[in-house]
Amino acid sequence: MDLIAMFHELRRGSRTTGALSRGGHLEGREQAVPPDIIDEKTWQDLAMDEVFAKLDRTVSMPGRQVLYDQMRTCEADDRVLLERARQHACFHGDARLREEIQLLLARLGDPRAAWISPLLLKDLPEVPTWAPLLYPCSFLSLACLAGAFFWKPFILPSLGLMLLNLVVNETYGRRITPYFSGFSQLDALLGSILGLAGMGEGRGLPQVDLMREAVPLVVRLRRRFGWLARDRATLPEPMPALIGYLNLLFLFDVVIFLRSVASLRKHRLVLVDLLEAVGSLDAAISVASYQTGLSHWTVPEITPERRIQAEGLYHPLLAAPVANPLHLTQRSALITGSNMAGKTTFIRTVGINVILARTLNFCLAERATLPKAMVKSSIRREDKLAEGQSYYFTELKRLREFLDAGPLHLFLIDEIFRGTNTVERIAASSAVLRQLARDHMVLVTTHDLELHEWLAEDFDMHHFSEQVVEGRCGFDYRIQPGPARSRNAIRLLELNGYPASITGEARELAEKIAAGFEGGGLPCVLKS
Repeated sequence: MDLIAMFHELRRGSRTTGALSRGGHLEGREQAVPPDIIDEKTWQDLAMDEVFAKLDRTVSMPGRQVLYDQMRTCEADDRVLLERARQHACFHGDARLREEIQLLLARLGDPRAAWISPLLLKDLPEVPTWAPLLYPCSFLSLACLAGAFFWKPFILPSLGLMLLNLVVNETYGRRITPYFSGFSQLDALLGSILGLAGMGEGRGLPQVDLMREAVPLVVRLRRRFGWLARDRATLPEPMPALIGYLNLLFLFDVVIFLRSVASLRKHRLVLVDLLEAVGSLDAAISVASYQTGLSHWTVPEITPERRIQAEGLYHPLLAAPVANPLHLTQRSALITGSNMAGKTTFIRTVGINVILARTLNFCLAERATLPKAMVKSSIRREDKLAEGQSYYFTELKRLREFLDAGPLHLFLIDEIFRGTNTVERIAASSAVLRQLARDHMVLVTTHDLELHEWLAEDFDMHHFSEQVVEGRCGFDYRIQPGPARSRNAIRLLELNGYPASITGEARELAEKIAAGFEGGGLPCVLKS
């Protein structure tokens, strides 16, 4: 996953600094404001690496990298999303075009193709001021060695120059060697571009149009990078070893790198666009292929309003998912229910589908209107022992970040403030959730039914419940309106063999607690 995420991390840096344009072949404009990036906590909470793996049907490493980057990046420009949906539909209806493109991209399936992105997006080593001296060092060492066959005194300057070349290789050569792998794969990228550009007119793909325009440049660059671009691992023995010794003694790699790096710097913006164009074609085919295997999916309406109107939402990672509706307009939702009934899975389902809608312009639903919101979550909580942070303090910091959030967000919160006492948990939860719901949408799971009394102005109540039938407990995983009415926790104790003394006392205490709440109090201590 590190190699796949490499392009995203590098692209994220270039977008933040404004150093590079962002996919001009699709948007046709500079990205003045960096797009929203799904943060790492939310990505992990929603198991988005697994969702990515489910969608990934790419055949090239740039395709995987671009698909990952797209899924981490919420698009602000509706035109980008419309173009992605159009291309998905195009590939749905043209299997021959899909296969033709994938055959041309297969040469980039080598994992080493991941190193093209740092070659194009990271800072290249500076050319030293003494670099012009390396050209005569290379030429003269070779000339003197050749001349020694005719006049033996040439052997001494030849040895001296080769020793100097060894020193250069051990210093500057070591700095540039990591870039050679990228150059070898860059040639495969340029070859794929030439193949895609030759597919013919009328494909309706702006990426191919960009490649067609770039053909003269691509041909020149292939010639310029020729020596560095050659994949020496494919050469028969002993050629790789022989070339290695020649490079040590005569600086061939260093000299050609110095000649090539200037061209790379000059044309890197175009090359980044070409890399993204190649990857986006593979990513679009991958999404189209994934969609063909789904029971149902839709291109959602994205609205700037705080509104979710969805039918048949389901989770992409479940083998037999239960589809559920959700209808919220200028409202948020409290979701209650017993453990394992489906509360947390449901808020994850909503979050994943909003992300898919904002990034790839489709979602797993029969129909959907979804907010143009950024998704942030506080779901998976683990004690950070090394940092001395408990569940509660980790959540405190996360929810404090939520309070400082900018434009419209969809916040997913699982069992808010679990781990503190009932009275203060309800009080703190009410205050925080009321503040968040003023400008954002919140989906929060809780066992505290009393929260609805305090938050009814901004929150709708929904629930999931278990069914106890003939001594067996089961779940239908279907969301229901209103608070959970069933009280089966003590019944489940009985079904699991707890002594009658315990279950009987539990029932008595439950009645006292319920009476206390109904009387308007929040009992902290129960007396027998």
